Amino acid sequence: MSGIDQVSNDFVNELKILACFDPANMSQGIKLRSDMPEELCLAAERMHQQGLISATDGGYLTPFGMTMLEHLQHLLVALKPS
Repeated sequence: MSGIDQVSNDFVNELKILACFDPANMSQGIKLRSDMPEELCLAAERMHQQGLISATDGGYLTPFGMTMLEHLQHLLVALKPS
């Protein structure tokens, strides 16, 4: 799988969850609300299984998750509309 096929809705939802974390305060976690769309809850569960976050409903970033958030921040800055 390469290129555009890698950017699925599931992948975008995982990026949305990752973007909820504050890169300036890595000790701050998140908690998904019970009224969150199911696709975001499933994204958080996948991220937990992948070792990015500490709990299926958010929690804290793992060291691997912190690294991925740093990469995401670089992408967001680089691709920000001018």
